[in-house]
Amino acid sequence: MESESSFFKPIQMDLSFAKNNIYKMSKLSGRKLSALIQGFPVRGVEGALSQEISSIAFDSREVEDGGLFVAIRGFKQDGFKFVNDAIARGASAFITETPIEELSSLNLDRGKVTAIYVKDCRSALAWVGAEFYGRPSDRMDVYGVTGTNGKTTITYILDSIYKVKGQQSGVIGTIRHRYGDTNLAASTTTPESLDINRMLHEMTRRKIRQCFLEISSHSLVLKRVFGMHFSVGIFTNLSRDHLDFHRTIDRYKEAKKGLFRDNQVEKSVINIDDSVGREIANEFSKNLLSIGIEKKADVMAEDCSLSDAGSCFTLKTPSGSCEIQTHLLGIHNIYNLILAAAGALHQGLSLDQIAKGLCSVNRIPGRFEKVPCRQNFSIIVDYAHTDDALRNVLQAAKSFTPGRVITVFGCGGDRDRGKRKTMGRVAIEESEFTIVTSDNPRTEDPQLIVDDILEGIPSSTCQGKDYEVVVDRKEAIQFAVRKAQPGDLIMIAGKGHEDYQVLKTGVIHFDDREVAQEAARGVL
Repeated sequence: MESESSFFKPIQMDLSFAKNNIYKMSKLSGRKLSALIQGFPVRGVEGALSQEISSIAFDSREVEDGGLFVAIRGFKQDGFKFVNDAIARGASAFITETPIEELSSLNLDRGKVTAIYVKDCRSALAWVGAEFYGRPSDRMDVYGVTGTNGKTTITYILDSIYKVKGQQSGVIGTIRHRYGDTNLAASTTTPESLDINRMLHEMTRRKIRQCFLEISSHSLVLKRVFGMHFSVGIFTNLSRDHLDFHRTIDRYKEAKKGLFRDNQVEKSVINIDDSVGREIANEFSKNLLSIGIEKKADVMAEDCSLSDAGSCFTLKTPSGSCEIQTHLLGIHNIYNLILAAAGALHQGLSLDQIAKGLCSVNRIPGRFEKVPCRQNFSIIVDYAHTDDALRNVLQAAKSFTPGRVITVFGCGGDRDRGKRKTMGRVAIEESEFTIVTSDNPRTEDPQLIVDDILEGIPSSTCQGKDYEVVVDRKEAIQFAVRKAQPGDLIMIAGKGHEDYQVLKTGVIHFDDREVAQEAARGVL
């Protein structure tokens, strides 16, 4: 077995985990427990390892007869508290971070229920899940995409490229998890490791040979992709985000590096216009294709031209150059396009196939998405929820907007407070008028979140002239529509594709696109 010192040591924090195994797929024949844990560093075992495991669960309510329960230590609950429940539901084995000698509190049926003691249950879940489903990431091409911004867009672009090639792909990410006729709502950007392996296995059964997987920094710390095999790893960029979780920007950066450090990544695509990208490229230089617009790179975009209809540029690659005309707007999307192009190039796709795929990309839900409004002004909805992403989309909007850019945005509650005033400053700097409102306030008071945002607004600005505060998001969007004049553009940022709002009182249906359309039609 491997030594424990070979394991990636995560940031020591109290971490949450997904509550439900929501992906129900075809049954597999059992796997011997001994085979599932072979090669994994186990600290202790009590009981037999010869039994066959019928299923794996990390939620005791999902345990089946003959199943293996992995007792993950979460943010609110320690899975160890639910071991008795798992046994009562038929678990024949469980994995725990509690030493064997401390299991006397459990109602173990000696000789029938096996206890396995490990250092880290999250790594164990990733390991046994991969083994149970036959290590599916070894049997297909998985593209892992990480970075602060651009992950979703890149997976959609890659899907478009492979459609041109005539191949069906899987996409797992922020908006949906979809492959074949399966289309599942996404509760997190990157699902739990067991669910990823289950979905990848199902893709292989359906003869789907590539999957484009968004990889969040949370998932890297929480070992959701631990030990996976990636044909291509893509790094987009890094700016401040999720510091409520990582605490410091250095820890956030190190989490992102975990994709390349703690997994088998055959080939890499790195944006070297980004300073952290250059650092990663220097550290993980094997089989690397660099991309850039400003700095000389293996794959580049030159002669970039932006308009309200799309973008045009010359794609320059080691395989030749070609002209690209795309419906996607803004320089940030040109970065996304060439990152996807480099990934496909790495896997042997022709420049012609790549070019056709880039040109065929159309609408990506909630990503610089135009809202039909039949007015003499424009409305765009974007998921931008960091200062860097907000700056990118506003600068893109300004490049083709003859009138004013009016920005509607807020910041999420129970999240990194430090970025709020920075986003307030960016909105003021890059817009002619800003409306500060709510996003997903969660358990926080929306007015207090707004107060944090206002700290970043320069004292030289004037409420009513340069910005306004409308705490209710629906009313804020209506206010923006009433204020818009011919030639203006309204940018509604922060929630993008989301069709809900998380309030202290619960989750309600709320879609920025629907609200904006109704306001523009004068329905409200």
